[in-house]
Amino acid sequence: LAMWRDPLRAEEAAVFQRRLTEGAVEGMPRGETTSILMLDNPDHARIRQPLSQALYARVAKSRADVERIVDTALDRLQDQPTFDLMPEFCVPIPIDVIASILGVDHERLGEFRDWSEGVIQSLNPFRDAAQTAHMERARDALTAYFIETLAERRANPRDDLFSDMMRTPVNGKLLTDDELRNFALLVLLGGMDTTAGVTGNSLLLIDKDPALRQQLIDNVEQMPKIIEEFLRIAGPGGGLYRRVMRDTEFHGEQLKEGEKVLMMFWAASRDPKAFADPEKIDIFREENRHMAFGLGPHRCLGSHHARMMFSTMMTAIFTRFPDFQVQWDGVERFEDCGSVYAVRHLPVTFTPGTRLTPH
Repeated sequence: LAMWRDPLRAEEAAVFQRRLTEGAVEGMPRGETTSILMLDNPDHARIRQPLSQALYARVAKSRADVERIVDTALDRLQDQPTFDLMPEFCVPIPIDVIASILGVDHERLGEFRDWSEGVIQSLNPFRDAAQTAHMERARDALTAYFIETLAERRANPRDDLFSDMMRTPVNGKLLTDDELRNFALLVLLGGMDTTAGVTGNSLLLIDKDPALRQQLIDNVEQMPKIIEEFLRIAGPGGGLYRRVMRDTEFHGEQLKEGEKVLMMFWAASRDPKAFADPEKIDIFREENRHMAFGLGPHRCLGSHHARMMFSTMMTAIFTRFPDFQVQWDGVERFEDCGSVYAVRHLPVTFTPGTRLTPH
């Protein structure tokens, strides 16, 4: 089934999609005016491969930093018998990890967290006036920071992703500052709420099932494999829109060129034709070709990064707070912000001194 991603291909009546094309200029490379998420080939292929290689190489070097960031966060919480896992752990960890990979100076980490939590509201079509104002302030501040940082890295390269991207040739040419800023923003937006969301969603499911909790405690060393089942069943990404490239019949349905279709990852990851007993959480499931990261040319290019963060966070929680109990009266239920389905508040209690092994 041939699909387009670029909102430039949306019909005139698609007001929301057309708003995504603001800033597009005829003759200007699309990568300078929009995220790689919105690109079709050849622009998409031109930018994706070299940048994904740069990101993969940088992430491969970051495991020790991820573990340090996770441990530092839990060190702050270990003497608090009650805390809210979302704002105090699940949300800030991905931001801090991404900041470390990009090369954000430590003294600006507080600002970077605030900007990150603001710009993520761009994915929330139901945001209120205060959230919109925060988003706009954060967008402007983050753009200014990226401009400032890229200029500084050109003069003084460092061992970070900003510098890696600037040195990465694409078809023999270096990327423009606009393309670099768009990619840096993609790394941030793509890794924030998704990782936080799947962690919170998973912990809610585990709290409801004592037998599942015990399985995790008994097999915590297998967490890198176990998380695949939670990515399948608790992944926060619902689906993505595409445009039909040409008139097509798909499983008996007639799709016309230009029509918008919504591909539901949740449904695909629960397809009984693909998964035995799909509603059951089976951490030992062998065949697990879930759709948490999508499929095809636009498959999540940070999937290896997300897996490492998610696995590290879950391992740390079950090593240090294995008896955590969710305080359900304080849970703020799931919200639909258009692209991410996740809990906002997840208060928990635990018994100090119950960690499984030295971490």
